[in-house]
Amino acid sequence: MFRFHWALALLLSAADGLAAPVCAELPAADARALTLSVALARVAACHPDVRAAMAALDGASADVQIAGQRPNPQLTVGAGSVPSPLGAGSLWSKTFDHSVRLDQVFERGNKLALRRAAAQSARVAALADVAEARRRASSAVAHAHQDLWAAQGRRIQLLAAVGLSTDSLRALDQRVRAGDAPALDAVRLRLDDARLQADLRQAEADGADLQRQLALLIGVSGPPGLLHAEPVDLAVSSVLESAPAGAVAGAAAGAVASGLDDAQAAALAERRPDVAAALARVRAAEQLRDLAAAARTRDVSVGLQFDHWPTTPANANGTGNTVSVSLTVPLFVHHANDGELARAVADLGAARELWARLREQAGSEIARAAGLVGATRDRRRLVAQQLEPAAEKVAAGAELAYRRGASSALELLDARRSLRAVRIERITADAELAKALADFQAAALPIDTPANPANP
Repeated sequence: MFRFHWALALLLSAADGLAAPVCAELPAADARALTLSVALARVAACHPDVRAAMAALDGASADVQIAGQRPNPQLTVGAGSVPSPLGAGSLWSKTFDHSVRLDQVFERGNKLALRRAAAQSARVAALADVAEARRRASSAVAHAHQDLWAAQGRRIQLLAAVGLSTDSLRALDQRVRAGDAPALDAVRLRLDDARLQADLRQAEADGADLQRQLALLIGVSGPPGLLHAEPVDLAVSSVLESAPAGAVAGAAAGAVASGLDDAQAAALAERRPDVAAALARVRAAEQLRDLAAAARTRDVSVGLQFDHWPTTPANANGTGNTVSVSLTVPLFVHHANDGELARAVADLGAARELWARLREQAGSEIARAAGLVGATRDRRRLVAQQLEPAAEKVAAGAELAYRRGASSALELLDARRSLRAVRIERITADAELAKALADFQAAALPIDTPANPANP
Protein backbone atom coordinates (compact mmCIF):
# COMPACT_ATOMS: atom_id res chain seq x y z
CA MET A 1 0.00 0.00 0.00
CA PHE A 2 1.35 3.41 -0.99
CA ARG A 3 1.67 5.36 2.24
CA PHE A 4 1.10 9.07 2.23
CA HIS A 5 3.87 9.84 4.71
CA TRP A 6 6.35 7.88 2.60
CA ALA A 7 5.30 9.86 -0.44
CA LEU A 8 5.60 13.11 1.48
CA ALA A 9 9.14 12.27 2.59
CA LEU A 10 10.15 11.17 -0.91
CA LEU A 11 8.81 14.23 -2.67
CA LEU A 12 9.99 16.79 -0.14
CA SER A 13 13.47 15.26 -0.01
CA ALA A 14 13.62 15.65 -3.77
CA ALA A 15 12.63 19.30 -3.39
CA ASP A 16 15.06 20.35 -0.68
CA GLY A 17 18.08 22.31 -1.83
CA LEU A 18 17.45 22.04 -5.57
CA ALA A 19 17.41 25.08 -7.80
CA ALA A 20 14.85 25.47 -10.53
CA PRO A 21 16.32 23.90 -13.71
CA VAL A 22 17.44 26.11 -16.57
CA CYS A 23 16.91 25.06 -20.18
CA ALA A 24 20.38 25.25 -21.73
CA GLU A 25 21.20 25.36 -25.42
CA LEU A 26 21.57 21.97 -27.08
CA PRO A 27 25.15 21.49 -28.34
CA ALA A 28 25.42 21.19 -32.11
CA ALA A 29 27.09 17.78 -31.82
CA ASP A 30 24.14 16.44 -29.80
CA ALA A 31 21.67 17.94 -32.27
CA ARG A 32 23.35 16.24 -35.23
CA ALA A 33 23.29 12.88 -33.42
CA LEU A 34 20.39 13.23 -30.98
CA THR A 35 20.02 10.13 -28.84
CA LEU A 36 16.84 9.39 -26.96
CA SER A 37 18.64 9.66 -23.62
CA VAL A 38 19.85 13.19 -24.45
CA ALA A 39 16.35 14.21 -25.53
CA LEU A 40 14.79 12.81 -22.35
CA ALA A 41 17.42 14.52 -20.19
CA ARG A 42 16.11 17.89 -21.42
CA VAL A 43 12.52 17.20 -20.40
CA ALA A 44 12.87 18.36 -16.78
CA ALA A 45 14.21 21.79 -17.74
CA CYS A 46 12.81 22.44 -21.21
CA HIS A 47 9.41 20.85 -21.75
CA PRO A 48 6.67 23.53 -21.59
CA ASP A 49 4.27 21.39 -19.54
CA VAL A 50 6.95 20.62 -16.96
CA ARG A 51 7.86 24.29 -16.67
CA ALA A 52 4.19 25.15 -16.16
CA ALA A 53 3.96 22.53 -13.41
CA MET A 54 7.05 24.05 -11.78
CA ALA A 55 5.36 27.46 -11.80
CA ALA A 56 2.29 25.93 -10.13
CA LEU A 57 4.60 24.39 -7.53
CA ASP A 58 5.99 27.84 -6.73
CA GLY A 59 2.43 29.01 -6.09
CA ALA A 60 1.73 26.02 -3.85
CA SER A 61 4.88 26.78 -1.85
CA ALA A 62 3.70 30.34 -1.37
CA ASP A 63 0.33 29.00 -0.19
CA VAL A 64 2.11 27.04 2.54
CA GLN A 65 3.75 30.24 3.75
CA ILE A 66 0.43 32.08 3.64
CA ALA A 67 -1.39 29.31 5.51
CA GLY A 68 1.15 29.43 8.36
CA GLN A 69 0.65 33.12 9.04
CA ARG A 70 -1.26 34.17 12.14
CA PRO A 71 -3.75 37.05 11.90
CA ASN A 72 -2.05 40.42 12.16
CA PRO A 73 -3.09 42.80 14.93
CA GLN A 74 -5.02 45.94 14.00
CA LEU A 75 -4.14 49.41 15.24
CA THR A 76 -6.85 52.06 15.36
CA VAL A 77 -6.17 55.74 16.12
CA GLY A 78 -9.14 58.03 16.70
CA ALA A 79 -10.04 61.60 17.60
CA GLY A 80 -13.21 62.90 19.23
CA SER A 81 -14.73 66.20 20.34
CA VAL A 82 -12.55 68.04 17.84
CA PRO A 83 -12.93 71.84 18.35
CA SER A 84 -11.92 74.72 16.16
CA PRO A 85 -9.28 75.94 16.69
CA LEU A 86 -7.33 72.96 17.96
CA GLY A 87 -5.25 74.95 20.38
CA ALA A 88 -1.52 75.29 20.87
CA GLY A 89 1.16 72.75 21.73
CA SER A 90 2.01 69.28 20.47
CA LEU A 91 -0.50 67.00 18.83
CA TRP A 92 -0.91 65.10 22.06
CA SER A 93 -1.81 68.39 23.82
CA LYS A 94 -4.36 69.55 21.24
CA THR A 95 -7.78 70.21 22.63
CA PHE A 96 -9.57 67.06 21.39
CA ASP A 97 -9.98 63.56 22.77
CA HIS A 98 -7.38 61.00 21.69
CA SER A 99 -7.86 57.24 21.43
CA VAL A 100 -5.48 54.42 20.49
CA ARG A 101 -6.83 50.90 20.14
CA LEU A 102 -5.12 47.57 19.43
CA ASP A 103 -7.12 44.47 18.40
CA GLN A 104 -5.81 40.93 18.00
CA VAL A 105 -7.72 37.86 16.82
CA PHE A 106 -6.79 34.59 18.53
CA GLU A 107 -7.69 31.53 16.46
CA ARG A 108 -9.01 28.52 18.34
CA GLY A 109 -9.77 24.97 17.31
CA ASN A 110 -6.28 24.26 15.89
CA LYS A 111 -7.15 26.22 12.74
CA LEU A 112 -3.61 27.36 12.04
CA ALA A 113 -2.17 23.83 12.09
CA LEU A 114 -5.02 22.47 9.97
CA ARG A 115 -4.70 25.27 7.45
CA ARG A 116 -0.97 24.77 7.15
CA ALA A 117 -1.33 20.98 6.90
CA ALA A 118 -3.85 21.36 4.09
CA ALA A 119 -1.52 23.72 2.22
CA GLN A 120 1.40 21.35 2.77
CA SER A 121 -0.64 18.47 1.34
CA ALA A 122 -1.52 20.64 -1.65
CA ARG A 123 2.19 21.31 -2.12
CA VAL A 124 2.90 17.57 -2.05
CA ALA A 125 0.26 17.21 -4.77
CA ALA A 126 1.96 19.97 -6.77
CA LEU A 127 5.29 18.17 -6.41
CA ALA A 128 3.68 14.99 -7.69
CA ASP A 129 2.14 17.01 -10.52
CA VAL A 130 5.64 18.01 -11.59
CA ALA A 131 6.61 14.34 -11.69
CA GLU A 132 3.41 13.54 -13.59
CA ALA A 133 4.17 16.28 -16.11
CA ARG A 134 7.66 14.81 -16.53
CA ARG A 135 6.19 11.34 -16.97
CA ARG A 136 3.82 12.41 -19.72
CA ALA A 137 6.42 14.68 -21.31
CA SER A 138 8.97 11.86 -21.41
CA SER A 139 6.53 9.68 -23.28
CA ALA A 140 5.72 12.50 -25.71
CA VAL A 141 9.41 13.22 -26.35
CA ALA A 142 10.12 9.52 -26.91
CA HIS A 143 7.30 9.37 -29.44
CA ALA A 144 8.51 12.51 -31.21
CA HIS A 145 12.10 11.25 -31.27
CA GLN A 146 11.15 7.87 -32.72
CA ASP A 147 8.73 9.39 -35.22
CA LEU A 148 11.59 11.58 -36.45
CA TRP A 149 13.94 8.59 -36.58
CA ALA A 150 11.37 6.60 -38.58
CA ALA A 151 10.83 9.53 -40.97
CA GLN A 152 14.59 9.71 -41.51
CA GLY A 153 14.65 5.99 -42.21
CA ARG A 154 11.80 6.24 -44.71
CA ARG A 155 13.60 9.10 -46.46
CA ILE A 156 16.78 7.00 -46.72
CA GLN A 157 14.81 4.11 -48.21
CA LEU A 158 13.13 6.40 -50.71
CA LEU A 159 16.45 8.00 -51.64
CA ALA A 160 17.89 4.55 -52.32
CA ALA A 161 14.80 3.65 -54.35
CA VAL A 162 15.09 6.86 -56.38
CA GLY A 163 18.77 6.12 -57.07
CA LEU A 164 17.96 2.56 -58.14
CA SER A 165 15.13 3.83 -60.33
CA THR A 166 17.44 6.36 -62.01
CA ASP A 167 20.02 3.68 -62.77
CA SER A 168 17.33 1.33 -64.07
CA LEU A 169 15.89 4.02 -66.35
CA ARG A 170 19.33 4.77 -67.78
CA ALA A 171 19.98 1.10 -68.51
CA LEU A 172 16.48 0.56 -69.85
CA ASP A 173 16.76 3.48 -72.27
CA GLN A 174 19.83 1.84 -73.77
CA ARG A 175 18.00 -1.45 -74.13
CA VAL A 176 14.99 0.24 -75.72
CA ARG A 177 17.25 2.00 -78.25
CA ALA A 178 18.92 -1.32 -78.98
CA GLY A 179 15.56 -3.01 -79.42
CA ASP A 180 16.09 -5.40 -76.47
CA ALA A 181 13.17 -4.02 -74.39
CA PRO A 182 9.74 -2.60 -75.20
CA ALA A 183 9.20 1.14 -74.89
CA LEU A 184 6.24 0.45 -72.59
CA ASP A 185 8.63 -0.78 -69.90
CA ALA A 186 10.38 2.59 -69.96
CA VAL A 187 7.03 4.36 -69.55
CA ARG A 188 6.17 2.19 -66.54
CA LEU A 189 9.53 2.80 -64.91
CA ARG A 190 9.20 6.57 -65.45
CA LEU A 191 5.75 6.54 -63.85
CA ASP A 192 7.13 4.65 -60.88
CA ASP A 193 10.07 7.06 -60.70
CA ALA A 194 7.70 10.04 -60.61
CA ARG A 195 5.76 8.37 -57.79
CA LEU A 196 9.00 7.81 -55.89
CA GLN A 197 10.00 11.45 -56.33
CA ALA A 198 6.64 12.58 -54.94
CA ASP A 199 6.93 10.19 -51.99
CA LEU A 200 10.45 11.47 -51.30
CA ARG A 201 9.27 15.10 -51.24
CA GLN A 202 6.47 14.17 -48.83
CA ALA A 203 8.90 12.26 -46.59
CA GLU A 204 11.19 15.30 -46.49
CA ALA A 205 8.27 17.56 -45.55
CA ASP A 206 7.14 15.12 -42.86
CA GLY A 207 10.66 14.96 -41.47
CA ALA A 208 10.94 18.75 -41.29
CA ASP A 209 7.60 18.96 -39.45
CA LEU A 210 8.67 16.29 -36.96
CA GLN A 211 11.94 18.13 -36.37
CA ARG A 212 10.00 21.25 -35.44
CA GLN A 213 7.74 19.30 -33.09
CA LEU A 214 10.66 17.66 -31.30
CA ALA A 215 12.54 20.97 -31.09
CA LEU A 216 9.56 22.54 -29.32
CA LEU A 217 9.33 19.70 -26.79
CA ILE A 218 13.01 19.77 -25.82
CA GLY A 219 13.56 23.53 -25.98
CA VAL A 220 15.78 23.75 -29.05
CA SER A 221 15.74 27.34 -30.28
CA GLY A 222 18.11 26.98 -33.24
CA PRO A 223 17.20 25.76 -36.72
CA PRO A 224 15.20 22.53 -36.19
CA GLY A 225 16.69 21.11 -39.41
CA LEU A 226 19.87 20.36 -37.43
CA LEU A 227 18.11 17.67 -35.39
CA HIS A 228 18.96 14.14 -36.45
CA ALA A 229 17.57 11.30 -34.33
CA GLU A 230 19.73 8.29 -33.51
CA PRO A 231 18.37 4.72 -33.10
CA VAL A 232 17.83 3.26 -29.65
CA ASP A 233 18.76 -0.05 -28.08
CA LEU A 234 15.52 -2.00 -28.16
CA ALA A 235 16.38 -4.43 -25.37
CA VAL A 236 13.96 -4.05 -22.46
CA SER A 237 16.76 -4.16 -19.89
CA SER A 238 18.63 -1.37 -21.68
CA VAL A 239 15.59 0.89 -21.67
CA LEU A 240 14.85 0.34 -17.99
CA GLU A 241 18.31 0.01 -16.47
CA SER A 242 18.80 3.75 -15.98
CA ALA A 243 15.36 4.31 -14.48
CA PRO A 244 15.03 5.52 -10.86
CA ALA A 245 14.31 3.02 -8.08
CA GLY A 246 16.51 0.27 -9.49
CA ALA A 247 14.68 -2.56 -7.72
CA VAL A 248 11.40 -1.39 -9.18
CA ALA A 249 12.97 -1.03 -12.62
CA GLY A 250 14.37 -4.54 -12.46
CA ALA A 251 11.03 -5.95 -11.38
CA ALA A 252 9.30 -4.04 -14.15
CA ALA A 253 11.74 -5.35 -16.75
CA GLY A 254 11.09 -8.89 -15.61
CA ALA A 255 7.35 -8.28 -15.62
CA VAL A 256 7.48 -7.06 -19.20
CA ALA A 257 9.44 -10.10 -20.25
CA SER A 258 7.02 -12.55 -18.58
CA GLY A 259 3.78 -10.55 -18.61
CA LEU A 260 2.08 -8.53 -15.89
CA ASP A 261 -0.62 -9.87 -13.62
CA ASP A 262 -3.18 -7.66 -11.87
CA ALA A 263 -1.28 -7.63 -8.57
CA GLN A 264 1.95 -6.48 -10.21
CA ALA A 265 0.14 -3.77 -12.17
CA ALA A 266 -1.62 -2.58 -9.01
CA ALA A 267 1.66 -2.47 -7.08
CA LEU A 268 3.31 -0.40 -9.80
CA ALA A 269 0.25 1.86 -10.02
CA GLU A 270 0.60 2.79 -6.34
CA ARG A 271 3.95 4.46 -7.11
CA ARG A 272 2.67 6.53 -10.02
CA PRO A 273 2.95 10.32 -9.53
CA ASP A 274 -0.63 10.97 -10.67
CA VAL A 275 -1.87 8.50 -8.04
CA ALA A 276 0.39 10.13 -5.44
CA ALA A 277 -0.98 13.55 -6.36
CA ALA A 278 -4.56 12.32 -6.01
CA LEU A 279 -3.77 10.79 -2.61
CA ALA A 280 -2.17 14.06 -1.46
CA ARG A 281 -5.33 15.91 -2.50
CA VAL A 282 -7.39 13.42 -0.47
CA ARG A 283 -5.27 14.31 2.56
CA ALA A 284 -5.67 18.01 1.82
CA ALA A 285 -9.45 17.55 1.52
CA GLU A 286 -9.51 15.74 4.88
CA GLN A 287 -7.68 18.59 6.52
CA LEU A 288 -9.95 21.17 4.90
CA ARG A 289 -12.94 19.22 6.21
CA ASP A 290 -11.44 19.33 9.69
CA LEU A 291 -10.76 23.03 9.21
CA ALA A 292 -14.40 23.61 8.23
CA ALA A 293 -15.49 21.72 11.33
CA ALA A 294 -13.07 23.79 13.42
CA ALA A 295 -14.80 26.95 12.18
CA ARG A 296 -17.55 26.08 14.66
CA THR A 297 -15.06 26.84 17.42
CA ARG A 298 -15.38 30.57 18.05
CA ASP A 299 -12.31 32.72 17.55
CA VAL A 300 -11.72 35.39 20.16
CA SER A 301 -10.75 38.96 19.40
CA VAL A 302 -9.12 40.88 22.26
CA GLY A 303 -9.00 44.67 22.17
CA LEU A 304 -6.96 47.07 24.26
CA GLN A 305 -7.81 50.79 24.10
CA PHE A 306 -6.18 53.87 25.62
CA ASP A 307 -8.11 57.18 25.79
CA HIS A 308 -6.62 60.59 26.58
CA TRP A 309 -8.43 63.89 26.87
CA PRO A 310 -6.74 67.26 27.52
CA THR A 311 -8.09 70.41 29.15
CA THR A 312 -10.65 72.15 26.93
CA PRO A 313 -13.28 74.85 27.48
CA ALA A 314 -15.82 72.05 27.67
CA ASN A 315 -13.60 70.05 30.05
CA ALA A 316 -12.05 72.41 32.57
CA ASN A 317 -11.22 69.61 35.02
CA GLY A 318 -7.89 68.83 33.32
CA THR A 319 -6.42 65.94 31.47
CA GLY A 320 -7.40 62.31 31.95
CA ASN A 321 -6.37 58.86 30.78
CA THR A 322 -8.35 55.61 30.71
CA VAL A 323 -7.52 52.09 29.63
CA SER A 324 -10.22 49.68 28.49
CA VAL A 325 -10.17 46.03 27.47
CA SER A 326 -12.73 44.30 25.22
CA LEU A 327 -13.43 40.72 24.24
CA THR A 328 -15.28 39.91 21.00
CA VAL A 329 -16.76 36.51 20.07
CA PRO A 330 -19.07 35.68 17.15
CA LEU A 331 -22.64 34.65 17.87
CA PHE A 332 -23.83 31.74 15.73
CA VAL A 333 -27.34 33.12 15.41
CA HIS A 334 -28.02 32.76 11.67
CA HIS A 335 -25.68 29.88 10.88
CA ALA A 336 -22.85 27.84 12.36
CA ASN A 337 -20.83 27.32 9.14
CA ASP A 338 -22.86 24.21 8.31
CA GLY A 339 -22.71 24.95 4.57
CA GLU A 340 -18.93 25.22 4.58
CA LEU A 341 -18.65 21.89 6.37
CA ALA A 342 -21.07 20.19 3.96
CA ARG A 343 -19.11 21.49 0.99
CA ALA A 344 -15.82 20.28 2.49
CA VAL A 345 -17.31 16.83 3.06
CA ALA A 346 -18.51 16.74 -0.55
CA ASP A 347 -15.08 17.80 -1.83
CA LEU A 348 -13.48 15.05 0.23
CA GLY A 349 -15.80 12.46 -1.30
CA ALA A 350 -14.95 13.68 -4.79
CA ALA A 351 -11.22 13.55 -4.04
CA ARG A 352 -11.50 9.97 -2.78
CA GLU A 353 -13.45 8.93 -5.87
CA LEU A 354 -10.83 10.53 -8.12
CA TRP A 355 -8.02 8.76 -6.27
CA ALA A 356 -9.74 5.38 -6.61
CA ARG A 357 -10.43 5.97 -10.30
CA LEU A 358 -6.84 7.03 -11.01
CA ARG A 359 -5.52 3.92 -9.26
CA GLU A 360 -7.68 1.71 -11.45
CA GLN A 361 -6.74 3.64 -14.58
CA ALA A 362 -3.04 3.52 -13.74
CA GLY A 363 -3.12 -0.25 -13.21
CA SER A 364 -4.98 -0.73 -16.48
CA GLU A 365 -2.58 1.58 -18.32
CA ILE A 366 0.45 -0.27 -16.97
CA ALA A 367 -0.96 -3.66 -17.96
CA ARG A 368 -1.88 -2.32 -21.39
CA ALA A 369 1.58 -0.82 -21.87
CA ALA A 370 3.24 -4.11 -20.93
CA GLY A 371 1.01 -5.96 -23.37
CA LEU A 372 1.83 -3.49 -26.11
CA VAL A 373 5.55 -4.06 -25.56
CA GLY A 374 5.04 -7.78 -26.12
CA ALA A 375 2.89 -7.27 -29.21
CA THR A 376 5.25 -4.79 -30.87
CA ARG A 377 8.25 -6.94 -30.02
CA ASP A 378 6.61 -9.96 -31.69
CA ARG A 379 5.70 -7.89 -34.72
CA ARG A 380 9.25 -6.60 -35.06
CA ARG A 381 10.62 -10.14 -34.79
CA LEU A 382 8.24 -11.31 -37.53
CA VAL A 383 9.23 -8.49 -39.87
CA ALA A 384 12.96 -8.83 -39.23
CA GLN A 385 13.22 -12.62 -39.27
CA GLN A 386 10.64 -13.60 -41.89
CA LEU A 387 9.23 -10.81 -44.02
CA GLU A 388 12.40 -8.84 -44.72
CA PRO A 389 14.60 -11.84 -45.73
CA ALA A 390 11.80 -13.18 -47.95
CA ALA A 391 11.25 -9.81 -49.64
CA GLU A 392 15.00 -9.38 -50.24
CA LYS A 393 15.18 -12.84 -51.81
CA VAL A 394 12.21 -12.15 -54.07
CA ALA A 395 13.57 -8.75 -55.08
CA ALA A 396 17.03 -10.16 -55.86
CA GLY A 397 15.47 -12.86 -58.03
CA ALA A 398 13.29 -10.32 -59.84
CA GLU A 399 16.30 -8.08 -60.56
CA LEU A 400 18.28 -11.01 -61.97
CA ALA A 401 15.35 -12.29 -64.02
CA TYR A 402 14.65 -8.86 -65.48
CA ARG A 403 18.30 -8.33 -66.45
CA ARG A 404 18.20 -11.67 -68.28
CA GLY A 405 14.92 -10.81 -69.95
CA ALA A 406 13.03 -13.55 -68.11
CA SER A 407 10.49 -11.24 -66.44
CA SER A 408 8.57 -8.08 -67.20
CA ALA A 409 8.95 -4.58 -65.84
CA LEU A 410 5.72 -5.01 -63.90
CA GLU A 411 7.15 -7.97 -62.02
CA LEU A 412 10.33 -6.04 -61.29
CA LEU A 413 8.42 -2.98 -60.02
CA ASP A 414 6.18 -5.15 -57.86
CA ALA A 415 9.19 -6.84 -56.23
CA ARG A 416 10.90 -3.50 -55.61
CA ARG A 417 7.76 -2.00 -54.08
CA SER A 418 7.30 -5.04 -51.84
CA LEU A 419 10.90 -4.85 -50.62
CA ARG A 420 10.64 -1.10 -50.02
CA ALA A 421 7.37 -1.56 -48.12
CA VAL A 422 8.87 -4.31 -45.96
CA ARG A 423 11.96 -2.25 -45.15
CA ILE A 424 9.82 0.72 -44.20
CA GLU A 425 7.69 -1.68 -42.17
CA ARG A 426 10.88 -2.78 -40.36
CA ILE A 427 11.70 0.85 -39.56
CA THR A 428 8.15 1.42 -38.35
CA ALA A 429 8.27 -1.75 -36.22
CA ASP A 430 11.53 -0.62 -34.59
CA ALA A 431 10.06 2.82 -33.85
CA GLU A 432 6.82 1.35 -32.47
CA LEU A 433 8.73 -0.99 -30.15
CA ALA A 434 10.87 1.90 -28.90
CA LYS A 435 7.73 3.96 -28.26
CA ALA A 436 6.04 1.04 -26.50
CA LEU A 437 9.06 0.60 -24.23
CA ALA A 438 9.08 4.33 -23.47
CA ASP A 439 5.35 4.23 -22.74
CA PHE A 440 5.80 1.31 -20.36
CA GLN A 441 8.64 3.08 -18.59
CA ALA A 442 6.52 6.22 -18.26
CA ALA A 443 3.47 4.24 -17.14
CA ALA A 444 5.11 1.89 -14.66
CA LEU A 445 8.17 3.51 -13.15
CA PRO A 446 8.25 6.32 -10.57
CA ILE A 447 9.98 9.53 -11.62
CA ASP A 448 11.98 11.62 -9.17
CA THR A 449 10.44 15.06 -8.76
CA PRO A 450 12.54 18.12 -9.57
CA ALA A 451 11.33 21.01 -7.51
CA ASN A 452 11.81 24.65 -6.79
CA PRO A 453 14.47 25.66 -4.29
CA ALA A 454 12.56 26.59 -1.15
CA ASN A 455 10.82 24.18 1.15
CA PRO A 456 8.76 26.39 3.46
